[in-house]
Amino acid sequence: MLSNEEIQALIRFVAEERRGGSDLSVEYQVDGLYLRVGGDRGGAAGAPRAASAPAPASVAEDTPSPALEDVPAAEEPALDGHVLTSPIVGTFYAAPSPDSPPYVEAGARVEKGQVVCIVEAMKLMNEIEADVSGTVSSVVPDNGDPVEFGAPLFVIRT
Repeated sequence: MLSNEEIQALIRFVAEERRGGSDLSVEYQVDGLYLRVGGDRGGAAGAPRAASAPAPASVAEDTPSPALEDVPAAEEPALDGHVLTSPIVGTFYAAPSPDSPPYVEAGARVEKGQVVCIVEAMKLMNEIEADVSGTVSSVVPDNGDPVEFGAPLFVIRT
């Protein structure tokens, strides 16, 4: 079975290949676990797709996609303290459910191992734990924001 690190490396590899224009996809199945990364951008006939998953947006073949260096960078917040980063690519959620209070907010004291948020990846809710004890000085992404591998999530003063 693949480890978390191997799965993350596989996802990063496929994402990089797809940014380069490849339609590379990888499927992995073991012990009832089915993992599909990538896939046909146009939704080829016969490709399995979960009914609840939205179809990917189609992009015309002749429509150039902007290079990363052409996109203006968002203003980076000052990251003064220990930066807790996302271990995976996904969607950041500050609370366990939409009507629950956030796990932590700026100014809150956290202990190492305490759940501070969720990053949803491929319909799996991954609880992210503080890797140090301290006080949260800032929550970097907004609730529902997409996050990349290694993106800052929290700044914690130790």
